[in-house]
Amino acid sequence: MNYGTRLREIRTAKKMSVYKLSKLSDISENYIHAIEKGKSQPSIVVLERLLAPLSTTLLEFLNEDRTVMYPTPFECSVLEGLRVLDEEKASAVLTMIRLLAK
Repeated sequence: MNYGTRLREIRTAKKMSVYKLSKLSDISENYIHAIEKGKSQPSIVVLERLLAPLSTTLLEFLNEDRTVMYPTPFECSVLEGLRVLDEEKASAVLTMIRLLAK
């Protein structure tokens, strides 16, 4: 796994700039750029500091098949609400989520 590529994927998916990630993690912008370009390998401690503002756990980061292993409390609430809907309404919610994620 290329840690830098994975970090960039998550950061851009969350629409977070390197500058903001730097401020929230207290890791320099230059170091984040070096990691994302594959010029530097972060320690586990640094990686955890970078992932925290991205609301991503180390286990999720390292999970190459990208399944959600540990949903956040908010995600659990969404799933609980979705489960009480009939299939037609649940499909409508999924369609809306996909449209908003674009």
